[in-house]
Amino acid sequence: MLISITPISQASELWLIIVNQYGEPISDKVQVVVIGGRAEPYNATYWLAKTNASKILVKVYRMGLCVGEFQLMPNGTYRLRVLVGDMLIQASRSLTPRVKLLGTNQSWILTGEPSYIIEDLPYGTYEFEIVGTSFRKVIYWEGGVVSIGRTYEVAPEVILKAMPLMAAPAIGASAYKLKHKHRRRKARAKPKRIKKAKTKRVKKARSKARDRKPKTLAEALLMTEV
Repeated sequence: MLISITPISQASELWLIIVNQYGEPISDKVQVVVIGGRAEPYNATYWLAKTNASKILVKVYRMGLCVGEFQLMPNGTYRLRVLVGDMLIQASRSLTPRVKLLGTNQSWILTGEPSYIIEDLPYGTYEFEIVGTSFRKVIYWEGGVVSIGRTYEVAPEVILKAMPLMAAPAIGASAYKLKHKHRRRKARAKPKRIKKAKTKRVKKARSKARDRKPKTLAEALLMTEV
């Protein structure tokens, strides 16, 4: 009697490095979803994806928003550049801005500094407000500087004549203006970076993890940037 044995196909592996617009690895800050396979974080630099398909669709999420989609072939190592950026916010020290990424539960309250950098934010719609005021502004941000400045509206001349002893700035109504410039520029003061604090032990471990390459067949394959 002849017995036929059908071999079980072995899953193919893909090694993924997710980078921001500056080419810096941010694999530990994103979520990766593979249509036609599965993916899991390998270390701070690599995601390991496995599939039995001849082609897969990879979606990368940052803060709940999709920041990149890629169609990839199995058995390779890929660098995937996604749509994120560092938001530079400039405001007076006396103001307390609140920034909210609409459509998610992500928000930041900024206090005590003339400028701030929130790192690796997804491009999308953000709401800006000043705590304690009625100021609200919604913009679609895809990189660049956001400046929140204060101006004064001087009272009309007829009011000045009625109150000759009061100076114009004293009767001015305060207002706030938001300017969004796409071109990046340096802040006058060193910006405060908004990110989670990391202990020396975690930093040292992540540094070693980034330098350690996976010990697989993919290690010998040509690095391909998508």
